[in-house]
Amino acid sequence: MVKKKTLYLILLFLILAIGFLLINGGCAKRIPQETDDAKAFKVLKAKVTDPRTGLAKTLDPNLIQGEDREGYLVAKEIPEILAQLPCFCGCEALGHESLLDCFVDKHGVG
Repeated sequence: MVKKKTLYLILLFLILAIGFLLINGGCAKRIPQETDDAKAFKVLKAKVTDPRTGLAKTLDPNLIQGEDREGYLVAKEIPEILAQLPCFCGCEALGHESLLDCFVDKHGVG
């Protein structure tokens, strides 16, 4: 039962990610975020990293309005999976190492 739930969450996340890319015209557009330099993002990420798992904690989904909240709910459920996926929005120049980093602040809602 747990595997089935995890599979559904992964599929939901992938559908949301694909929808996000289609709505925003693909990956070429740079998505603004709260921390516009690598040093500031590194400080933010260090503050929100869970010492037990070593993974960054996602932003509280309750802080996000509308349909974007769903992405943060899924990200909160599967951080270990997002930490293994690359992000293609160009945010690596800001210090992002994986898709999980996009959900540390409001960057994930673009």
